[in-house]
Amino acid sequence: TILVYVLVYTPLKPLTSFNTLVGAVVGALPPLIGWVAASDGISSGGWILAGILFIWQIPHFLALAWMYRDDYERGGFKMLPTIDASGELTARVSVMTSLCLIPLALLMTVIGETGILFAVAGSTLGAFMTIKSITFWRKRDDASAKRLFFASIIYLPLIIVVMLIDRETIQWIEIGTSNV
Repeated sequence: TILVYVLVYTPLKPLTSFNTLVGAVVGALPPLIGWVAASDGISSGGWILAGILFIWQIPHFLALAWMYRDDYERGGFKMLPTIDASGELTARVSVMTSLCLIPLALLMTVIGETGILFAVAGSTLGAFMTIKSITFWRKRDDASAKRLFFASIIYLPLIIVVMLIDRETIQWIEIGTSNV
């Protein structure tokens, strides 16, 4: 993770707006590493968790980059909002990636890593991010970008807490049914 951050992500910042995608990979790796350490192996649940973190970072950082696009441009960083003056592409990417959070949450339940609580809460939180992204797409101003950014800050700890609570509930149910 550190090597990708230092050797790939950082040098890409002044070269291409794709640096955000590489940065999202860097941000998705620690949860995957944690999953592997906790479960003693790699599994679909770890990949989906990494996918959620990867996807979440895109609207999160695009909103931040929109609000500070002038600063990024002065600093010589090629963030998408610095090359997308109207914000149309920036906002559309935010909407598309926010929408992806919904099926990723559902997929965690489909594979049995979480239960119905996570499916409902994860879908609701993904819809919340999507609504904020759509608002940003329609207005493309700093205020709507700020609301999307704060929505992303709310989304991440809530989705993790709900996942932990739901997984704990599933484990208790499994323990209870195995003792019957």
